[in-house]
Amino acid sequence: MDETDNDLAEDALDAQIGYNLRRASALALNDFAIEMAEAELRPVTYAMLALIDERPGIRAAGLCRLLAMKSANMAPLLAELEERGLIERDDHAKDRRVQELRLTEAAKAAMPAWRRQVRLHEDRFLHRLTSKERATLLRLLRLIWVDEAE
Repeated sequence: MDETDNDLAEDALDAQIGYNLRRASALALNDFAIEMAEAELRPVTYAMLALIDERPGIRAAGLCRLLAMKSANMAPLLAELEERGLIERDDHAKDRRVQELRLTEAAKAAMPAWRRQVRLHEDRFLHRLTSKERATLLRLLRLIWVDEAE
């Protein structure tokens, strides 16, 4: 094989990282949708609820920063979660213009089951990987984006 053949192999679609990330992402999103259909949660709404659960009182701006979202995109999602009775917005004690986000009692009660469902989804999605390979994949993926978000 000459250098030109090697260049073509490296340029082949299935050798491109972005293409493989997109394919893996599509599989993950589809499986997540199936697993969380009954809860009517999408990856973004689950992530919002999980972060609010982990950081009660977080502000919308903090949620936007952690999820790398624009506030214009976050606002309707927060309204949806509030309308569904999953989050509450409380006025900040010192600044009434600021609202702190908390899970409702119903969402707090459901969160452990939702986290188990997400673990089941990840186990199914990543079933071909050993636990060591999963840890490596997570570490490598975080290397790509963590400096960007934090």
